[in-house]
Amino acid sequence: MRSTISGLVTAQRTLIGALLIGILLTVVACGSASPTPPPASPTLGALSQSTSAPTAPPTATGFPAETLPPLPTVGTPSAPVTPTVGTGTPTAPRVTRTPKATTAPLPPPKPAALSGKFAYDVYLGADYKLRTIQVATVSSTAGAQILTSASWPALSPNGARIAYLNWTKGGLFIANADGGGAIGPLYISPGVCCINWSRDGNWIVFADSPRPNQPGGPIKMLKVDGTYKTIVNLNVQGNGPSFSPDGKQIAFSGCLPNTNTCGLIVAPADGSGVTRVLTRDNGGNAEWSPDGRRIVYQATADTGNRQVFVINADGSGARKQLTNGKGNDGQPAWSLDGGSIFWRSDQNGTAWAIYVMNADGANPRRLIANAPADPNLWGWESISVAP
Repeated sequence: MRSTISGLVTAQRTLIGALLIGILLTVVACGSASPTPPPASPTLGALSQSTSAPTAPPTATGFPAETLPPLPTVGTPSAPVTPTVGTGTPTAPRVTRTPKATTAPLPPPKPAALSGKFAYDVYLGADYKLRTIQVATVSSTAGAQILTSASWPALSPNGARIAYLNWTKGGLFIANADGGGAIGPLYISPGVCCINWSRDGNWIVFADSPRPNQPGGPIKMLKVDGTYKTIVNLNVQGNGPSFSPDGKQIAFSGCLPNTNTCGLIVAPADGSGVTRVLTRDNGGNAEWSPDGRRIVYQATADTGNRQVFVINADGSGARKQLTNGKGNDGQPAWSLDGGSIFWRSDQNGTAWAIYVMNADGANPRRLIANAPADPNLWGWESISVAP
């Protein structure tokens, strides 16, 4: 009996031991198995391959400008600015369109009653001493001689002084408006010509030819500060420079290099030498209107002679011819209010006289009957108007 019980106990112990060993083996097996990894997350590279990155919108530059040969300038234009593209949602391109050209220059203001005075060259003979400057008021019928051996008169904006070329001493001078109190030469050169003041009276611009009687050359500015030592080379060449009313630009006559194409050119007054062509009609003697919107000048007409024209200062629209003489008309200058234009005419080849007309070409009338111009230089001479 005891042996039977003992055998049962031993069998139970053996069974329990086997069960414990089985459980232990199961636990060890579960702990050593590698878990199945979760699906891999997509990398940035994978995303960039599956989804295209937004592209930058094109930069709108407007319609292409007319291609021009390089102008005779010195200096390197500044490099174009590369636009920075933001990281936000791209917007639709914004196109800058060229304004539709008008058929005529902008309308001038209505002429007011003339006021002020004007200066002009007078040619009395080939001798330099016989090249003089006269000044007249708008109500005069004749001018008064204020300087001898002088040309290229330019009255200061307030009318108190006059700049000019002294032929005898070969340089740029400034005097009182009556010709007295002359100082100079402020710039020494036998070929100073085509002088013009900035509207604030702080600068004088001129062309510097290396030879007399042959106007044209490097265009320079002289600072009117009492010391007259600051000279800025604008790095352009031509004739008849004229300041814009704000003093930031210069309009002048020039030619495209290695061509016979000449006309009006505009350059900044900072000396960078960057230029834009305004006309291709052999134009010259440009002068900005007081409001800065138009430029009056002389150019060859269809008939082959020189006439007075006006054009929008930004180059838009067509030029408008203001005079129609059978001879030559030129040297235009704006009145103080911009409503009238002075000019000199050879009166169809009979004799030179000074006229004035409304800024639209209407109502022409003669002011000075006897105003002889230099037969060789009249195309570069000019009339200067001041209060």
